[in-house]
Amino acid sequence: MVITTIILTLIIIGILIFVHELGHFLFAKLFKVRVETFSIGFGPVIASFKKGETTYAISLFPLGGYVKMAGDEPNNYSGLPYEFLSKPNYQKILIVLAGPLFNIIFGILVFYLAYQLFGITNIKSNEIFKSEVEEIKKGDKILEVNNKPFKGWYFLTSENSKKDINLKILRNDSVLNIILKKGQVNKLTPKVEPIIDDVIKNYPAYQAGLRKGDKIIEIDGIKIEDWSQISSIIVDKINKEITIKYERNGKIYETKLKPRGEIVDQKGRKEGKIGILKSFDKIIPDPILSINLALEKTIQSSLLILKVLVGLFTGETSLQVLGGPIMIGKTIGESSQMGIQVLLLITGLISINLAVVNLLPIPALDGSHILIFLTESIIRRKINPKFYFAIQMTGFILLMILMFIIIIFDIYRILMP
Repeated sequence: MVITTIILTLIIIGILIFVHELGHFLFAKLFKVRVETFSIGFGPVIASFKKGETTYAISLFPLGGYVKMAGDEPNNYSGLPYEFLSKPNYQKILIVLAGPLFNIIFGILVFYLAYQLFGITNIKSNEIFKSEVEEIKKGDKILEVNNKPFKGWYFLTSENSKKDINLKILRNDSVLNIILKKGQVNKLTPKVEPIIDDVIKNYPAYQAGLRKGDKIIEIDGIKIEDWSQISSIIVDKINKEITIKYERNGKIYETKLKPRGEIVDQKGRKEGKIGILKSFDKIIPDPILSINLALEKTIQSSLLILKVLVGLFTGETSLQVLGGPIMIGKTIGESSQMGIQVLLLITGLISINLAVVNLLPIPALDGSHILIFLTESIIRRKINPKFYFAIQMTGFILLMILMFIIIIFDIYRILMP
């Protein structure tokens, strides 16, 4: 299992690095910059071959990659027309920007593929389990939305996010017409049967014997009517033993387990998880809708990453949420157990994460190079090359120190879950 996770992690990270460096490489070629080396990984070269003017290599440390261009540093710049620093600032900016841009495009394509292959969640249960809207009660059933038959919660949520909607509801033997104000759908919870669709290996539920198809009927003496009750009960039970009664093939069984804690937000807050997945009704969206969903997912992911980064500077975000290669590998491993769809979404998220982080104006990252070239364009003179090089080297050293600290955090979180 560990070896499989390591291999899968290296493959995914390798693909994302390749996509990033390919952006730099293709735009360098577009502007006729000589590329001397295209490497996946840093450090000593493991394997390489040369084609034309470029050496293509795989290097020892898989934490990044690089495209070495002629004349991209002051100490190897001769002023020749094919050298990077000889090019106009707008070309240098586009070459640097292309790496993050390719990661964003790749993330969008991965999200699109996930939606087209596996669809989107559309809960078809029309019964209300919980309501914070005064006019709607538990047990009500939605018959129509704006005079059209109820098609599922995805469509209901999508429509109500834009405007007020008219619901036709069945309550006992009476049919009621209710106006649901814009956004109020978020105050409604559909009834979802507490039947397990899948169990994640190496999680407490799997180790306790729970399997796909089991119906949770009771937790610590509390009767379970709806899936939402399960998470609300175990959320605060980290490392505390709970008793679960479940039904399998008409027989009642009982097992005990301890939920494990997992970080769920940028403040480092943990919630209890046991590793069970509920069954989702799915629909395959048309290609146009899939593109829109992929773009929305990309924007949401980018904003979330920026929120976390801003929170680190303001103190609102805990350092515990930072994850290095070890935690990325752990996440990829867990995602692969949940299915290809989740793995694709995680891959897309990591690709977007890589793009956003690289665009930050931090020395040694792409964003700092872009900032310097923009500054030179504005002031209409070049920044001292030695100063520019010193900034980048300082940033690289600081990033390596930060990566070391993050890896220590990774190890701590694995040893102290």
